[in-house]
Amino acid sequence: MPFRDIDPNWRAKYSTLEEFYRSEYDPKYYSFNKYELQVDPMEPFEDVDEYTPEEQQRELLKCAMSFSYFCVKFVKIAHPKRGLIPFILYKFQKRVIGEYESARFNILSKFRQGGLTTTTVIWSLWRCLFKLDETIMVLSKSDREAIAAGEIVKRAMQELPKWMRPEMEKNNDHQKIFCDTGCKLFFYTPEAARGRSITYLILDEAAFIPQMDKHWKAMFPTISTGGHCICVSTVNGVGNWYYDIFKGAEKTPPQNDFNIIELDYWEHPDYDDEEWVKQTRAQLGEKGWLQEVMRDFLGAGDSFIPPDIINDLDLVTREIDPVRMLFPQWNNYDEAREQRVTDMDTWVRGALHIWREPVEGREYIMGVDGAEGMGEDGDNCCFELIDAVTCEQVAEFYSNICPPHNFAQVVSMVGKTYNDAVVIVESQSTGLTILEKLQHEFFYENIFESSQGSTKNFKPGIKTTQSNRPKYLETMQTRLINESIAIRSRRFVKELKGFIFNPQTKRAEASKGFHDDAIMALCLALYARNSRMRNVPVGAFDEEEITEAFKAEIFEDIKKELAKSAPDDWMAPDDLELLEGVNEDDSTLPSISQNFNRRHDALLKEFGW
Repeated sequence: MPFRDIDPNWRAKYSTLEEFYRSEYDPKYYSFNKYELQVDPMEPFEDVDEYTPEEQQRELLKCAMSFSYFCVKFVKIAHPKRGLIPFILYKFQKRVIGEYESARFNILSKFRQGGLTTTTVIWSLWRCLFKLDETIMVLSKSDREAIAAGEIVKRAMQELPKWMRPEMEKNNDHQKIFCDTGCKLFFYTPEAARGRSITYLILDEAAFIPQMDKHWKAMFPTISTGGHCICVSTVNGVGNWYYDIFKGAEKTPPQNDFNIIELDYWEHPDYDDEEWVKQTRAQLGEKGWLQEVMRDFLGAGDSFIPPDIINDLDLVTREIDPVRMLFPQWNNYDEAREQRVTDMDTWVRGALHIWREPVEGREYIMGVDGAEGMGEDGDNCCFELIDAVTCEQVAEFYSNICPPHNFAQVVSMVGKTYNDAVVIVESQSTGLTILEKLQHEFFYENIFESSQGSTKNFKPGIKTTQSNRPKYLETMQTRLINESIAIRSRRFVKELKGFIFNPQTKRAEASKGFHDDAIMALCLALYARNSRMRNVPVGAFDEEEITEAFKAEIFEDIKKELAKSAPDDWMAPDDLELLEGVNEDDSTLPSISQNFNRRHDALLKEFGW
């Protein structure tokens, strides 16, 4: 390069590259901070290899002062129709580069095929050519994508004029080390970020990187001393690190330091066309269009619960704090990171959250999901305690470090405090240990029993199998959709964000890196509540509670839809009254729990119930 030819010892004389430019080059060119060059991409290329040394120096200075000039004049990209053309930045791409240079942390929400990965990678190359001693790491979700990003830089360097091509110490698929500037450009997967000091950390398609939240904890120390982070991605539903960071940055005040850069497809000249929109939407389908083009979180995922319901619950639970938080020694420490805790000594913590104290005479139901207490990567010991009448979530215990023996003690004492609450335990794995201790060490009496297998033999606990699991999940899903349950827990909502219907396994399950302990505990509690309602005499519950299912908003919508354009007598008056609650001709409640066999049915009839 020319500055090598001018003075081989230039690195020893100048502390910055800008200082070198000022001293060695004509000062009048230093003012080209926003230098723009108008180029027709169809015009023949200028023979830049024939520049004189003086012209080379001037061109280097212009490139150093303007990334846009560098791209237009010296970077070539392969266009699918036009072949090799100058890399002319669109206005939205220039805006993105301006944001990169003004904010330390940036998160992009982009449409697919907007050239943002190419723009960001070429910008990284430009910094390595014209800045000093920077380390830039581009992280992709797989090694194949990392190598593909490196190929963009490789192609760009090959097309540079010979006098501009850098001298390289290393130049392979993953590492590019520049001798003159001392800059390093790496292309790896997230595992490689540990233990390095990085100037710019670039996350490509971060929404699709598995367990990105855990990778971020390992990555952040690499930039904590002043480094920058750029997150380039399209959306990928809710319940992932990218979604949490983006939504946190949107809040007022922001919950993190990321600057949001939103890009819409109509900012791209080739896409601002009705015919393109029509064809692309038809090819991608509605879901693909929402995810790939419209940047819609709600339409992008396969969440088991509708995303709009999850978003509403997220907003509601953020405004509700527990009245008491107990057992801080068993609190999960990843909650501190989510709450952006800076002082662990003053952090208010508690594995047990209580939103409503016990009320005398009320019945409560506790769903229990046990775990081994193995720490951050393990499952959580969890129970969800609900009011049997109102279906309000009144308390929750959630910990991945609490041993099963201690957890059983907490279950027993909390259950007794809440009027000897009905306790339903999943009788598998550690659940068997918890049941054993509840029965034979703590002598807890009000344990839910279920029939085991095809026999009518009732035993404590309940087994979750592949066949009955959907039934338990549907119980919760129905309540959430009908808004007939009061959710208070942020930890529960966090699990909902990562709970999806997996099209490969054809089952609802937690995404990789997420848990479903609170979900299953609540499902068990709701299932036990429904079972107890079916097994009690008619009239034992309040009329209002029995008919609540018919008052859900979705039920009213279905009834109105059925009534559209229907004959006047399509439904008998008595039937309409039945749907609304009570038949005026009969003082009894709707027969929703009469036509089945109840436990101890013969005994109940003997007493005339």
